[in-house]
Amino acid sequence: MSRSSEDVLLQVAQVKYKKYEGILFVMSERIGWMPGSKSNFSVAHKYTEIKSQKISPEGKSKIQLQIVLHDGNSTTFHFVNTGGQGAQVADRDKVKEKLVELLPMFKRKINKELEEKNKTLSDNPALLQLYKDLVITQIITAEEFWANHAAEYIKQKQAVKQEVGVAGSFLAEIKPQADGANGLKYNLTPDIIESIFKTYPAVKRKHTDNVPNKLSEQEFWTKFFQSHYFHRDRVHAQGTKDLFTECARDDDKSIKKQLETGVNETLADITSFSDSTLAIGFGGVVDTVTNAASQNIVHQNIIKRFNQHSIMVMETASHPSVNDENIETQPAPVPVNSRKRILEKATFDDLGAPDAKKPAPLTLSRLERYFTGPTPAASQDYLTQDELHKSRLNLQQELKVWTAQRNPSVLSSSAAVSVLGDLSPGGAMMVGSRQDLLAEQCPLSVQSDLRHLYSSVCELIRHFWDAFPPTSPELAEKARKMHETLQKFQAMKVRPFETEVERRYSAGGGHITQHINMMLESAYKKYTTWINRKR
Repeated sequence: MSRSSEDVLLQVAQVKYKKYEGILFVMSERIGWMPGSKSNFSVAHKYTEIKSQKISPEGKSKIQLQIVLHDGNSTTFHFVNTGGQGAQVADRDKVKEKLVELLPMFKRKINKELEEKNKTLSDNPALLQLYKDLVITQIITAEEFWANHAAEYIKQKQAVKQEVGVAGSFLAEIKPQADGANGLKYNLTPDIIESIFKTYPAVKRKHTDNVPNKLSEQEFWTKFFQSHYFHRDRVHAQGTKDLFTECARDDDKSIKKQLETGVNETLADITSFSDSTLAIGFGGVVDTVTNAASQNIVHQNIIKRFNQHSIMVMETASHPSVNDENIETQPAPVPVNSRKRILEKATFDDLGAPDAKKPAPLTLSRLERYFTGPTPAASQDYLTQDELHKSRLNLQQELKVWTAQRNPSVLSSSAAVSVLGDLSPGGAMMVGSRQDLLAEQCPLSVQSDLRHLYSSVCELIRHFWDAFPPTSPELAEKARKMHETLQKFQAMKVRPFETEVERRYSAGGGHITQHINMMLESAYKKYTTWINRKR
């Protein structure tokens, strides 16, 4: 690949690879080595493929840099600058420091992708079992698995993506640690950076303007935490300027707008910046913003910063896509009765007494019967005592006849025992019951393995039949690959399972996987017919 197609961050000449001298290029996404007489890279590794780097120990005659890959392979570069060992060490250190800066950025991307894939597998046991059956046994590669068999799960996960809000205490979670050299080290996660950008759009604009054109990511956040803007609750000298001076001015403009327009929360007094705990009428004087002479400016700045921070956090929740330029165009909020809102928040329906049950209404179809009461029966057809006695005698006679005819003597006892023996497992009439006997002998673990086998083979066969009819070269290639995958699966998973069942339990393990083999044979027959037609 031509060197002009990518951004070259560092170029070091006089570097040997396998006794051939060339030029080493450190680019934005990969590192490559090019022989001096060629215009293409003979060796190139993406940063996502690099696991670590190693350097030769001090005092060794050869100044080398070794690139260790995730697959276990490694590449060694030998620096042979004619300026001597000092110049060789300097060239090696330049490459090493540049890689130290670049590799963590790509390692975070890899770790994030691996975390998402691991979470997808843990949330879907069927997909995890399919991964074990296909990828771990090397029937298919991991790339083919995630591209074909796990694509639907990833789409479902992306479809249910929810916007994450900003925590009010996200700045307190940034806890600096001493680095041992009179400095502080801040550990910033992507979530914290995103929260800072959402809450303070001015900082996001500064980041867009300066990174990576003027400053690196690390330099930008170092200036941010060193700035007077981050420590603006302290008293600084007048005329102090840094990269974030304009951000403080934008925040002051924003808080003034909020003071003029007010906020929806009527119980929040954002115009008060005093630290007095005495209310009006109790002997205390409540200072206002205009009475600056009687206030501690540090306390003012802290309270103002808290109010500003809370307002910006609430703005990100209510207007996630609104910035500070179009706040003026928003309609004025409708006044809300604060007492009514407090009662609504403090009253819980599930804790209140249940509503009284309403009595069931009385529905009458014939009112005259309800008002007149019961009436005597119109019919007087009653049985006499003699008729009742005669009926009872007839019923007894019928029961005697039915009892005698109920159990006719069809088989003798000896014949019944003989038939029962023939129909029992192992009897003369149960020669073809080998499959049922095998199914009864298999424990639950074998049945579970069989279910997993069915799940995997059905997934593979589904993709195989999706490629038919192969009307395009892509479908034809998919049919060929799936045919090879089915053959590998049958040889590496189905056959060993049959052998294990026959060895541990009884002969005839192939009967358990008979339906699986039928599905596979049907797919093979379809593929063979299609190949013969092409010829």
